[in-house]
Amino acid sequence: MTPDQEHKLGNRAAVLIIVTLCALCALASLSGCLTAVKIGQWQRAVHSWGMDPSASKPCQITSADASAYLAKANRTLAEAGKITDLASDSQAKQLVTSAALACGRRMP
Repeated sequence: MTPDQEHKLGNRAAVLIIVTLCALCALASLSGCLTAVKIGQWQRAVHSWGMDPSASKPCQITSADASAYLAKANRTLAEAGKITDLASDSQAKQLVTSAALACGRRMP
């Protein structure tokens, strides 16, 4: 195999890996998995709700609970090796929804 053929083969392998990862991410986001995008979006929302100067005590508490759960989920996600390692988003969604209700906000 010539160096040019090796280079082309390496490029094809890299493209295949990237396409596979993108497909897995798309599948995860559609399947109710807790993805990095959801974690980031929800984390920003609950943080801003709980840190708002006018936030009530229940809002602060539920926001802190949701934020702690999301931080832990983010660490777990970083250690995930395959799609089956991803957690369901149901518990996080429930916590963020509770925070939204306590803070008079909408679920992001």
